[in-house]
Amino acid sequence: MAARTARFAIACWLIAAPTSLALANPFQCLWTGTKKVASDIARDTKRRNCWPEPFVYPDIQSVRAPFGVMIAHGWRQQNLIGDYHFHEGGIGLTEAGRQKIRWILFEAAPQHRAIYVQMADDPNVTAARVAEIQQVAAQLSPYHEPPPVLQTRIQPQ
Repeated sequence: MAARTARFAIACWLIAAPTSLALANPFQCLWTGTKKVASDIARDTKRRNCWPEPFVYPDIQSVRAPFGVMIAHGWRQQNLIGDYHFHEGGIGLTEAGRQKIRWILFEAAPQHRAIYVQMADDPNVTAARVAEIQQVAAQLSPYHEPPPVLQTRIQPQ
């Protein structure tokens, strides 16, 4: 019985404490509650009126992102100087290799002007290929900064 009375007293106190605070200034409590409800309604109305807009752009970006990756891979494949652009020993550009570098320097889109070199099995051969391509690119465009020459492991198609 004492436990029941104690629980009843605690419940009454929990109910009476906020009520007594509200009775100290009932208009303040009423005004604060009304203001919160009004601001919630205004916020929800604004969200409903502009509903699809905040969510459209992230969706568009998530759909377009793979296309950007595919375009970058396509340009890497297009600007690849492969094994067949070099002479038998793997060093020394053929005429086809020089023409490919010329095309990359003068006709490729400016934002995609990077030369990719297929890596050889021997790192020394790869370094010699990169050095030769840099030299040819500098000769072909003496007034411009030559594009970056990057190594890649992709195979030409």
